[in-house]
Amino acid sequence: MPVKQVADHLNLDWKTVKNIDKSFLEEEFGETDYSHSGYLAVDEISMGKYHKYLTVIIDFITGRVIWAGKDRKVKTLDKFFKDMPQQDLENIEAVAMDMWDPFIKSVKKWCPDACIVFDKFHIVSNFNDVIDNVRRKEQRDKSLSEKEQKVIKGSRWMLLKNEDNLSDKEKPKLEKLLELNKNLSKVYILKDELKTIWDADTLEAMEEALDDWCEKALQTELKPVIKFVNMLQNHRYGILAYTDYQIHTSKLEGTNNRIKELKRRAYGYHDPEYYKLKIKQAFPGV
Repeated sequence: MPVKQVADHLNLDWKTVKNIDKSFLEEEFGETDYSHSGYLAVDEISMGKYHKYLTVIIDFITGRVIWAGKDRKVKTLDKFFKDMPQQDLENIEAVAMDMWDPFIKSVKKWCPDACIVFDKFHIVSNFNDVIDNVRRKEQRDKSLSEKEQKVIKGSRWMLLKNEDNLSDKEKPKLEKLLELNKNLSKVYILKDELKTIWDADTLEAMEEALDDWCEKALQTELKPVIKFVNMLQNHRYGILAYTDYQIHTSKLEGTNNRIKELKRRAYGYHDPEYYKLKIKQAFPGV
């Protein structure tokens, strides 16, 4: 139950209930248990306005939240690794994450032998941003009629949806849009083909799939697409690592959704330490 409901039920001040709960949680979860399976996943969740974030680390195998820290900077992960026993540091085999440079730097600094695996979900999500950039540019094309510009303007969510999630009403609209605009058709096809890179079952096959996709993407000669290709090539080591370590942050994405729900139920936690303890309590692992 939320703190406020417990307080009302027991006829107590909500601060009293919160302090009792926090005291119990500090006994149970105050000391970080750094033990792990060797496979970690790192991601951040938004704490609301003004770009406030909480970095969350889980054991990929058990789903246990090991640690949560303020912000998503190098020093955030540094704090986690700095306090970790040396043996636990050495036992980290692989870490799943997005292509966020501060996370990469910290992992390379503290556990250089661990394999970094970039998450497929985040990469595809980043390409959705590319599609949206292309859409906005096409919409501003003065050579298009007002009707054509209107069709493109209202197409944002259709382009970003997976084909299976399109409604019966949206499917013909999308077909019309892709027939109307070649550049949007190109990036939409590229999005579907991008996902297939992770279907490869060997390193050689995945390398070939990645290079083939990048070659097709460069042929579009679209600046946002070329920039995305350069990013992939700069991070190819962590993309190809998936053939050895099939880990991802999707499990953590589900955890993050539940963490957000936890925050909503409590109408936000003004005490960050209490919030982190509640997160640990909610995700003890299996």
